[in-house]
Amino acid sequence: MTHPERLGKYPITGVIGEGAMGVVYKAVDPVIQRPVAIKTIRKQLVQGDDGASSYAARFRNEAQAAGRFSHPNIVAIYEYGEDDTTAFIAMEYVEGRNLSQLLASTPMPEEPTIVRVMDQLLDALDCAHRAGVWHRDIKPANIIMTAKGQLKVTDFGIARVESNALTLVTSLIGTPGYIAPEQYLGLPLDHRIDIFAAGVLMYRMLTGNSPFAGSPEAAMYKTVNEAPLPPSQLESSKRSAVFDAVVAKALAKNPDDRYAGAAEFRHAMLRAAGVAAPVPMFDAARPASAAFNDDAAPGSGGTLLSASTIAGWDANDLAPIERALAMQLGPMAKLLVRQTARSCSDMRSLTARVAEQIPDAKERAAFLTRVAATGAARTRPPAAAEPALPHTTPPMTDPGGPLPSAVIGHALRVLTSHIGPIARIVIKKVAMQAQTADEFYALLVQEAGEGVDRKRLARQLRTRMG
Repeated sequence: MTHPERLGKYPITGVIGEGAMGVVYKAVDPVIQRPVAIKTIRKQLVQGDDGASSYAARFRNEAQAAGRFSHPNIVAIYEYGEDDTTAFIAMEYVEGRNLSQLLASTPMPEEPTIVRVMDQLLDALDCAHRAGVWHRDIKPANIIMTAKGQLKVTDFGIARVESNALTLVTSLIGTPGYIAPEQYLGLPLDHRIDIFAAGVLMYRMLTGNSPFAGSPEAAMYKTVNEAPLPPSQLESSKRSAVFDAVVAKALAKNPDDRYAGAAEFRHAMLRAAGVAAPVPMFDAARPASAAFNDDAAPGSGGTLLSASTIAGWDANDLAPIERALAMQLGPMAKLLVRQTARSCSDMRSLTARVAEQIPDAKERAAFLTRVAATGAARTRPPAAAEPALPHTTPPMTDPGGPLPSAVIGHALRVLTSHIGPIARIVIKKVAMQAQTADEFYALLVQEAGEGVDRKRLARQLRTRMG
């Protein structure tokens, strides 16, 4: 096939891999000169084909899911885009091998290696779960390890996004051997299906074998009916018993008997390994780079955010506010906080102004609680404020039409919290059709896609704050 010279703003520099539905390219971000991976899907292959259409839905879901947060152990999504023939996701380019390949050559890693892998994986899952996203297919093939030992979780194509699920949510999706018992039994699901899958992975690394191996049918029977032997009781593994209870709790048949969350699992594993308690995600003492490893906001045209001072503010002083807001808005939070900081003279007013950008009252209250817990409100004011900028939203290319920029910005902020970076494309399309704000909001609700809470979206769109 003929490969394009560029997709969106990204010049193509090579082909990473090809499949039946699309190609993964290596490209470069021309603004900040970093390599990126471009995952594509060919539009002509998804017309009139139920199976392909399901793949396309998974493709869009990947952008929506991973675009809601930023974490150093999750492959970052930078942008979703489309042209006449291709839809694409621009994402972080990671050099490394997947864990499945590594375990094929080293079936039973040393315990320090296992602890390092699980520490990073569980911290990543904790971040995703806090953002309302369950991966639903945690397995070695979806985990990349770099040469320096950094873990990267990838492939959120079948992730469950809170208030936004794929059409075929009742289908059994996942990988046999890693699927939780409640999935087989048709019971209600939550984030603890990822806890179970992570437990399977830890057992696999400790013993060299899956606890629920065999054909899909055999894996299903074992998952639902059999408890695997503790790792220390397998002669082939010769492990100590320190992790037996940790793995057993993660693999509990009843989700109520498992760890309540990835952070609890992580703490239990580290205690068993004799490692000091980890720094919790979004802690005020954590360096900003740990939560925000992307120097450009998605879709911002490469606006650089790495300066040490912003309108007289120290970037480190803004970091707790950015991390707290990221729970609602994902990577876009960084840009919004720094724009708002330009027109604020103290942390109290900055926090209040940022809170106004969160339409939902409960989410707004939760944001203020997180900020208060960091002590950021006591931070010194900036040395000198630059001239105030308009109280608006992250910039986007003018879509044309008669709508005010404030209406476009408000809609972008609200819709992004529901469907991720795809919101920019939907807004550009709808803005060309609408003549009034009410008509614009009504069309956005129609175009939001299946699984979105349309009533909530409509209410938020019509609740203009500040």
